[in-house]
Amino acid sequence: LSVISDLGLTMTASNMGSDASYSFSSVAKIQVEENFIAEQRVKDGSRKAVPGIKGKVYDYYMQSVSQSVWKKRSLPYIPPGTSQCRSLEQDHTTSSTIPPTVRSLESSPEPPSPGLILQIADSPHLQLPMEGFGVTEPASTLPESPPPGLVANDDHFQMSPLTHLDLSNCYEVLRTAKAQKLGHLQEAAYKLMSNNYLQVLRTPSIYGRLNAGERELILRRRMKGKTYMVVADVNLQEPSLHTSRLCYYDDGGDCWHHLCQVPPEVVSRGCAMCSMFNYLFVVAGCEGTGRTQRPSNRVFCYDPLTNIWREICPMNQARPHCKLVALDGHLYAIGGECLYTVERYDPRQDRWTFTAPLPHDTFAVAHTATVCDGKIYVTGGTLHYVLLRYTARWDSWSVSPAGGSKDRTAEMVSTNGFIYRFNLHRSTGISVYRCGAKAKLWYECAAHAMPNPSSFQCAVVGSLVHCIGRHFHIRFLADHISPRFGTKELQPFPSPCGSLLPAVLVLPEGGMAQTQV
Repeated sequence: LSVISDLGLTMTASNMGSDASYSFSSVAKIQVEENFIAEQRVKDGSRKAVPGIKGKVYDYYMQSVSQSVWKKRSLPYIPPGTSQCRSLEQDHTTSSTIPPTVRSLESSPEPPSPGLILQIADSPHLQLPMEGFGVTEPASTLPESPPPGLVANDDHFQMSPLTHLDLSNCYEVLRTAKAQKLGHLQEAAYKLMSNNYLQVLRTPSIYGRLNAGERELILRRRMKGKTYMVVADVNLQEPSLHTSRLCYYDDGGDCWHHLCQVPPEVVSRGCAMCSMFNYLFVVAGCEGTGRTQRPSNRVFCYDPLTNIWREICPMNQARPHCKLVALDGHLYAIGGECLYTVERYDPRQDRWTFTAPLPHDTFAVAHTATVCDGKIYVTGGTLHYVLLRYTARWDSWSVSPAGGSKDRTAEMVSTNGFIYRFNLHRSTGISVYRCGAKAKLWYECAAHAMPNPSSFQCAVVGSLVHCIGRHFHIRFLADHISPRFGTKELQPFPSPCGSLLPAVLVLPEGGMAQTQV
């Protein structure tokens, strides 16, 4: 798609005591789009075959930095009547910095500072452009001071101890660390980007300059740790007293641990929750209490790596009691009270946009949704016995051949290529139906005896499905051959004060200080 190349200068300087040679860096930025045509597919509603085109855009950034060479002459020439020059050893061991003002790049009686090389290598606007590669900005003179935090000496560049690494300078620090092979500095920059992944994702000057491997690396770093089920206890009775909390379940000790308080701004009736990129996203339902209560379109996210709550871009419509799912790096808010519309959140743009609405103007409330095999499935609630399927590639909904059930569907999840629907029956308890994403056939695979079962929600951790109610906690093994419930009940959520909303997060080791919205 594009190729940009920046090429520096080579300078030599000689005096009566030494010879010095300086060569500059070369930088290449290449953006490549890869497209390939997959199998032919039949578009919904017609028999016309359309190609399934897939594509990816890769940003490559390559840089090479040369080294300076100083040679001391064995027999320096000393003119008669003049004093000997300063010792080269003294200059070689003294840390050098960039002069306050450099008026030109012409050679001077004394060799230029080695800091000049890195200054030009790290400043594209100071490098001479290569003709024919689309770079039109002329080379300019050097700034009056070096980049903050970068200290030069004769061996390498290093970060000043007083430098504060943040999002404003993390990429420049990473580039310098890679050029000088400073592993600890690279790790620090990658960690900062990983801990602030959403901010990096929506910053083109950072994310757009990372190559494909680096993008995968900072995302993988967010997934380091242990996967836990987390449950939000949303207390609507006293939202301003910080009684709502987020806890996680430790299966090793069959116990619950406090993770953080849920800020009052997040607590609302009819909110929805799901996780993506190891962030916890919460769509508010209604804000206010009593007669002042009104639908809200606010959206919040929680970062377990920094323990910080933030508010992100609001939705276009307020949608209490919607369902929130993640698919291919996007969030989908489905339905809501008297709504048949669907919105999609793009984290790179920090923006919500409308997608194809539910078919036949069917609004969805008290429904359940899950993602399986790259498609979204919705059923239950006001949808009754209909199972809807959404294909993101075509932005279209259809009625899945796998029909629903006449029993009340409490929850629907997916794992290992199967969809599991948990139905409630007053006399028998909980029955589980399974459907393969490709087989399109529902069949009962397990049951759990429980008289008059109350409503519950589920969270999937690997092949284990945790069913969480206000007074019970049971676990279902989604085994490929023999799916079944566990033989014993687990520790229920401790003293719930409100509605329980489960999700899944990867938690790091150690504690962190809580930060409010």
